[in-house]
Amino acid sequence: MLENEASHPPKGWRGDGAIVMMKKDAPKLAAFVRELRAAGIPVVNISGQLAVNTPPTVCGDDPLIGKLAAKHFAERRFANVAWFSSKWGRVHRLRFTGFAKAWETISPCADMPSRFVWSEHAPMNADTGWSEFSRWLGDCLGTASKPLGVFAYSDYDASRVIAICREHGLDVPGEVAVLGVDNNPIICENQVVPISSVNHNLERIGYAGAALLDRLMNGGTAPKKPVLVAPQGITLRRSTDTVAVNHPVLRSAMTFIKTHLSKPIGAPQVADGIGISRLQLDRLFAKELGLSVGREIARQRLVQAKLLLRNTDAPLSEIAKRTGFGNAAYLVTLFRNKTGVTPGVWRKRD
Repeated sequence: MLENEASHPPKGWRGDGAIVMMKKDAPKLAAFVRELRAAGIPVVNISGQLAVNTPPTVCGDDPLIGKLAAKHFAERRFANVAWFSSKWGRVHRLRFTGFAKAWETISPCADMPSRFVWSEHAPMNADTGWSEFSRWLGDCLGTASKPLGVFAYSDYDASRVIAICREHGLDVPGEVAVLGVDNNPIICENQVVPISSVNHNLERIGYAGAALLDRLMNGGTAPKKPVLVAPQGITLRRSTDTVAVNHPVLRSAMTFIKTHLSKPIGAPQVADGIGISRLQLDRLFAKELGLSVGREIARQRLVQAKLLLRNTDAPLSEIAKRTGFGNAAYLVTLFRNKTGVTPGVWRKRD
């Protein structure tokens, strides 16, 4: 596996093929790859940074990653979305374009995604630090319409957005929901607010790259176009665990439900908790969300159960108690009715 500026093979190497990660700014690696191919040694690239399919390439389907992000925010009723990345290159452009095109199709009446790119504001050779970056991104996020869904190029960039939101007093996910890419648990799960992330399926890219290299080493022909590996869904964590609402009373109701899920609540308890009548509450939910209070409570309980199943080893009895299902048997029944599988099967599968 060769990357960065490798210019020669490891000492004593007598390989039959190589997997590389090609980059635009790695001329020594590019020259070395040309030498390998001239010597008849098959090479497979597993980076999407180059537009050409030389050497044969296996990489993620970046436009589809963007499409998944747009769908994720649309399902959560966001009307305002934005893109953030520290840099800008081919992969950034593909993801943003997929995001923007899908958003235009899914939400034709909404504004197109804003685009916040730090390298375009401050050239990479500029003498800028965190304070300048914080002022810039804080201003971008602070002046944007809320609630705002931010699709970040990577989990690293998503963590930067969350840090800036914290510095500028912006609630995540209430005011700004953040979605990353790569589903790196070390990054996603070690934040003040754990990060939801598109599973880039990097493991599958590695397997597919190795399979193609094996085929080439055995005399097979190279594909004419890059082999694109689809992302494997989105891992939901707290950073996008919300439904975007503009009405302040409705937002209070949603927050009340979220913080009282473990209790036996219904519409009367929610109305009393936020100080309005049951009739007002029912009308508000019907007008703004098109569903009943009871359905929203059930939705939030199911979402929270999935989060606990995915991110903890808690037994079903504890999850049922923490999410208001009461007992494990009732949780299993409701979960199977909504998802088609039991919580145990879902936990192992995802």
